[in-house]
Amino acid sequence: MPAQDPVAVIVRTKNRPHFLQRALQDIFDQTYRSFRVVIVNDGGSAGPVENVVAGLPETARERVAVLHNKQSLGMEAASNSGVQSCDSEYIVIHDDDDLWHPEFLERTVFYLNNSSDAGVVVRTQIRYEEIVDGQILKTGSEPFWEGMQQISLGDMLRINRAVPISFLYRRSLHEELGYFNESLPVCGDWEFNLRVLARHRIGFLDGEPLAFWCQRPSTGGDEANSLFAKARDHERFDRSIRDDYLRRDLSSGRDLGVLLQISAMMAEQEQMLLENRQQMVRMQEQLTDATRRLEHIMMQRTSFLARAGTAAARLKGAFKGTRRP
Repeated sequence: MPAQDPVAVIVRTKNRPHFLQRALQDIFDQTYRSFRVVIVNDGGSAGPVENVVAGLPETARERVAVLHNKQSLGMEAASNSGVQSCDSEYIVIHDDDDLWHPEFLERTVFYLNNSSDAGVVVRTQIRYEEIVDGQILKTGSEPFWEGMQQISLGDMLRINRAVPISFLYRRSLHEELGYFNESLPVCGDWEFNLRVLARHRIGFLDGEPLAFWCQRPSTGGDEANSLFAKARDHERFDRSIRDDYLRRDLSSGRDLGVLLQISAMMAEQEQMLLENRQQMVRMQEQLTDATRRLEHIMMQRTSFLARAGTAAARLKGAFKGTRRP
């Protein structure tokens, strides 16, 4: 592979050749061409991966290297092995099931070439999918953090605002801060983002979505997302990371762990407020519905009384008409 390529695209995969094929097509559809691809097959069958790569045009195959882990080492270890196998200036993690706008690399590389920021995150869209008869079908989409205007440490303390598919960053960050935490089966990207933002700025490219985070809530097995397949782990390791920072900072006099704990409590309070607002909306809807039913009953009663009064008047008139002099 050409040593001068400034971008390394690390593709993590395991037993999902149809996703891998789509991901490689997505990468080689980029308008920016100075990149190399490192596929990290983390414990999956080697044959299907090699077959997918063999199906690429020769000019594309020359830019692809494949690392096979005999046993799964986990997402963060897979990322680290891919990063350590190359020497590019910029790094991006492209999981095998996610997608890019064709100009993702062109715009993000241009940004970092003209900025001192440690990395750049793009506007991202969640893409919902289903697997039907072996086909990947889009079922819907929605913005990821629609109101986000920047990547800030304050926001990141509360919850992750940058998924790997949306983040191009400088390799020098690993030299300064270390690699992804391999002890974390989930949340490793968030923990790395925290370390970066504690020392550096991360830029944000607003506008149309340039990254697509694909999710399949109803899919299990190898084709599932870790977000759903390991939902309980996400919650547990979120708290574990906060506890680790808190213990570390209390022993060294630093405050980041305290801020993490405070931000978690704030997030819980916001969730309670949201639930309270939703409860108030439901109560208002119930009150409105009850008022409408009462109005309907009153109208029926009024109509009945009016009809009864008219009938009584007619009956009275009839009696008068039949009364003899």
